[in-house]
Amino acid sequence: MKIYYFVIALLLGAFLSSCSNEGSVEVTDNAVIEAYLVAGQYISMHVKKEIPYSDQSISSEEPIDGLKITVTGDGKTYTLESLGNGDYRSDTTVKLKVGVSYSMSFVYNGKTISATTIIPTKPENYALDQSSIYLSQIDLSSGGRPMGGMGGTNIQVTWDNTTSDYYFVVVDNIETDPTPIYILADDADSTMFTRRFRSQPVQGTSTSVNPNEFQYFGMHNVILMHVNPDYAALYRSSGSTSQNISTPPTSITNGLGVFTGVNADTLKFEVKQR
Repeated sequence: MKIYYFVIALLLGAFLSSCSNEGSVEVTDNAVIEAYLVAGQYISMHVKKEIPYSDQSISSEEPIDGLKITVTGDGKTYTLESLGNGDYRSDTTVKLKVGVSYSMSFVYNGKTISATTIIPTKPENYALDQSSIYLSQIDLSSGGRPMGGMGGTNIQVTWDNTTSDYYFVVVDNIETDPTPIYILADDADSTMFTRRFRSQPVQGTSTSVNPNEFQYFGMHNVILMHVNPDYAALYRSSGSTSQNISTPPTSITNGLGVFTGVNADTLKFEVKQR
């Protein structure tokens, strides 16, 4: 369950970054959907209204409540409950299945908004060529910025992929109070450091993790995500500051956003202090 909520937070972050832009834009009153279907879990969805966004805006979110949203799949139809604040949920006893095609639809402003997705399989033969690595703590309290070069060899991540599907890796420090690799001055900005980083989606069978990307010692989850092409396209679009909420790629008919299936597997990795 913890991995499930982490996956949702991660993918939602990528979606929100793809919906940012420079300046303001003219938009219409479209529904924007955020839904990630995970095998073995119930259906959760967020729906908001597309509204103008600018650098001076405090928030670009306006939730839509009270919609009658249905999701069909595996010969069943699920009606989602409106929880408020744009959040919708099926009965929590619902367990989604791998390989099943799920279709969503609802009516908003006289238009039928719909989408279809499938939950991909769990990664197969997922492996790391190392289970731990030693790194030295670096003292920057007298000034300077991290410049890399801590040493160590790249961690090779491999999996099977006979169908050229999209995969990417997320590394997340899971310590309650992790020890930082870099010691900063008391007045330094520590927000430059993060407990989490990720790779770009690829269609191959491997990727590598550079030791210089770790910023904390301790145990990490290394999560291999198996995603559909629509998420990979959305991820690629998030790197462009010229994108806005009306231009990111979407598989939603008469709407915007993402309705997609995901699957994942997790291995542990430890960064030890030399």
